[in-house]
Amino acid sequence: MIRIFPILILVFLFSCQESENPNGCNVANPTEDLPWLKEGIKNTMELNLVDYFYLVQGTYKGATVFSFLNCCPFCRSVPQILDCEGKVITNASIMDVTNQKVIWRPTTSVCN
Repeated sequence: MIRIFPILILVFLFSCQESENPNGCNVANPTEDLPWLKEGIKNTMELNLVDYFYLVQGTYKGATVFSFLNCCPFCRSVPQILDCEGKVITNASIMDVTNQKVIWRPTTSVCN
């Protein structure tokens, strides 16, 4: 029994994996550390209706995703779901994204 114990400890230690960064995409701050996302925020800031837009991070099929959303009462738009590389996930709906949290909005935002 004493000989098996160290082996069990080694198996346990090597079978553990580091969990994904809680901020997603293995970066500490997605809005600063992902160049494509930082550029998207910059482009959004240049819009006339910037006060109506915000950025959410969530989970889609176990992966971290992002979407620029809006609360614009007179805008018609379909949000795109983007992966960690900024690629659009086709056939994905914002309704399929779980654990949504706002990670950026302009200081002048009118959205809740």
